[in-house]
Amino acid sequence: MHEPSVYFVGKPSEVSHHAAPFKERLNIEIAAPSEVMGRAKPGDLAIFYSEHFDRFRECCMELKRNNIATLYLIDGILEWRNAWDNLPDEVACPYTMRPILAHKAACIGNSQAHILNQWGNTGKTEVVGIPRLDAIPAQPNAPRTDREFRILVMTAKTPGFTPTQFDAVKQSLQDFKQWATNNPRLDLADHPTTTETLDVKIIWRLTGGLENELSVTNELNDLTGKELNQTLTQVDAVITTASTAMLESMRRGIPTALLDYHNCPRYVNTGWTISASHQIPSIVAQLAHPTPEHLFYQQTQLCDALQNATNATDRFVDLVEQMLVIAEQQINDSQRLEENSLSFPNAILKPAETSSPLFSHWQIFPDATEFKQKQLIEIQTQLAHSRREISHLQSEQSQLRVELEEAHQIFEQIEKHPIAGPIVRVRQKMLGLMEKMGKRKNKLDDSYPIIEPRSLNSNADSPTNTAN
Repeated sequence: MHEPSVYFVGKPSEVSHHAAPFKERLNIEIAAPSEVMGRAKPGDLAIFYSEHFDRFRECCMELKRNNIATLYLIDGILEWRNAWDNLPDEVACPYTMRPILAHKAACIGNSQAHILNQWGNTGKTEVVGIPRLDAIPAQPNAPRTDREFRILVMTAKTPGFTPTQFDAVKQSLQDFKQWATNNPRLDLADHPTTTETLDVKIIWRLTGGLENELSVTNELNDLTGKELNQTLTQVDAVITTASTAMLESMRRGIPTALLDYHNCPRYVNTGWTISASHQIPSIVAQLAHPTPEHLFYQQTQLCDALQNATNATDRFVDLVEQMLVIAEQQINDSQRLEENSLSFPNAILKPAETSSPLFSHWQIFPDATEFKQKQLIEIQTQLAHSRREISHLQSEQSQLRVELEEAHQIFEQIEKHPIAGPIVRVRQKMLGLMEKMGKRKNKLDDSYPIIEPRSLNSNADSPTNTAN
């Protein structure tokens, strides 16, 4: 009986941090594509972290031909520019994920699975999450006592896929740097809930040599995620280009803005977006004091983009183990299994639990004290009394309308009277003239200042008056 092996396809420098969460639980062996093709046997399983490049694509197709199960572990967000706006001579396959080559794809969230299904992958997607995030607590940063507002500004691993895209990212960063230079302190005097002033500190985490283009000190030394996790514990807000890192920021509850000058569709949204330089001041002020509704929207977007309610490592291990069982059953049932005939059900995993944030009225509408009331019977009593008062006011309003209508009818009858009618009309004209004269007098009084008469016997204010 062949004991199935699990391979993670790639160089250790490429995949070690991806494989770390479940390497021991699955006894994974990291190997280059050529090694896996030479060693894997029917019933084994190979995990891919990318299908963009030929060495992975050719390996995946060869393994499938030999009835070796294949699984694509998607570790990041989908991004429009990467999917649709590459250069014609780009070395990566322009049709990546359209369709996915592997038998199955482990998606990071429901929205990603939905998009991939629309790209022709129905039956291949399984919502797992991002296993490497399981070890990172999703807790907000502890409040600080200093008056410093720390903003992390960062870019994706690949800032742009064309020169035009790179220039747009560079311009957006230059605009922000110029704002930061001109605003070392953030004055929130016009903010509705605070008037404090904060010292602004920018932490730059840039890729693609942009730190040299902007002449800033770069805090980026590691792209495995460990360093970013530590940095996120020290900042108050994040401004980033489209990157998986923005999910990590949002997961911690950090106000996060997408820096996006590209004007293209977005597969993942944040609570805030900066798409032009004139938006920077107002967005930064909002990040410093985010509204509850903004934070609520940010959390809803996160829950749609990232499966974060159930342990992603457990789900991924479960998916691999079930795929191994299914593959073994199919191979044993037909010892002469035809080439490339291994298949898997449309849905192997049970639907993940949802972690959508609950709509909290008292947080979204803090000015309405009624939403802070916790005693149900008191709320019901107040509601009953309010409805009683409304009923009384409606009754009084109806009575006043009846009396007003009667008064109108009486007045119309008086106006039509041959003797009283002319007198009433003259009186109305006189009242109108008197009102106009009063307004004119007020204007004249405002135009000319009133000079108080000086006492004839006093020259106390005269500049020539001296004491005797």
